[in-house]
Amino acid sequence: MPRTSPEQLKSWLPVDAIIEEGRPALAWMDFSEVVLAEPFFHETVERLSAIQKHSTQITELEALLQLEKISDHLPPTAFIFHSSRCGSTLLANACRALDGSIVVGEAPVIDKLVSRFFTDAGPDSGKELLYLVLVKAAISAFGQRRLGNERYFFVKFACTSSLQMSRLRRIFPTVPFVFLYRDPVEVMVSNVRSVPQWMRPESNPAAAAAIVDVGVNQVDAIGAAEFCARALGRFFSEADSNRDLNTRLINYNQLSPELIVELIRSFGIEPSVRETGTIEKVTRLYSKDPNRTQTFVSDSESKKSSASPLIVEMARKWAMRSYERLNNSK
Repeated sequence: MPRTSPEQLKSWLPVDAIIEEGRPALAWMDFSEVVLAEPFFHETVERLSAIQKHSTQITELEALLQLEKISDHLPPTAFIFHSSRCGSTLLANACRALDGSIVVGEAPVIDKLVSRFFTDAGPDSGKELLYLVLVKAAISAFGQRRLGNERYFFVKFACTSSLQMSRLRRIFPTVPFVFLYRDPVEVMVSNVRSVPQWMRPESNPAAAAAIVDVGVNQVDAIGAAEFCARALGRFFSEADSNRDLNTRLINYNQLSPELIVELIRSFGIEPSVRETGTIEKVTRLYSKDPNRTQTFVSDSESKKSSASPLIVEMARKWAMRSYERLNNSK
């Protein structure tokens, strides 16, 4: 692997964690004048790849640590965790309405490093410490001041990273955490109808088994509905057990422009009249539409009414109790 100096990586972002020549590595792209405008980071990468011939740099993981030492980066303003399909993208889009904000939506490098805690870094091990350091450095890379006007820095994690809230709290003891969640039946209907990557055990059997707390030899026998319900129950329990003064729990049915503005104020930010107006507009749009043209239509009732008996039963067995406990603990 060719050596790349930390200075060469300033304003570059790690776009993926890969294996190169049999060793863990990072792929980087130049984001010097790029706004992270899309709901998800991978969509921004796709946009750049489509319109520009961006060269990619490959480095070892150590490059994250070197860049952290020399880069001008913001500390995180807040972290957004979620239980999947529950309004976290809407909140992230609202944070983009703030002038000078960096909003990173489920960057693969961050969540892949966090996922190593499932499979490769037991508690109190040397590897756990290593990955804690690498996760911190990866987050600082995304917080680089690349445009010159940055003031705020938000990170939205993949839903599975919610299971590592306690470890992330060790690295960032004072950063506000927001955990968004939703009635498990509604989430399950959405995820079974359109199965996301994290619910496909074949992509990483060991991590999938850890997410739902079963043996690797059992995970293939679990259907999509049970897998999702087990995971949701664990997401809810993790959020409940990690509540502190710097954590906000928000049910999907509570989301409104007023609540989002109040939440942003709790981060020590006072949105301007114009920013508040933009946040209100954002809440009227379908959050995952990168073109921001589709109007949001509530689907909670239709999801509940279309839930199969299996989904209702799996939700009752594996997720509903922890959901109700979380809902009643606020």
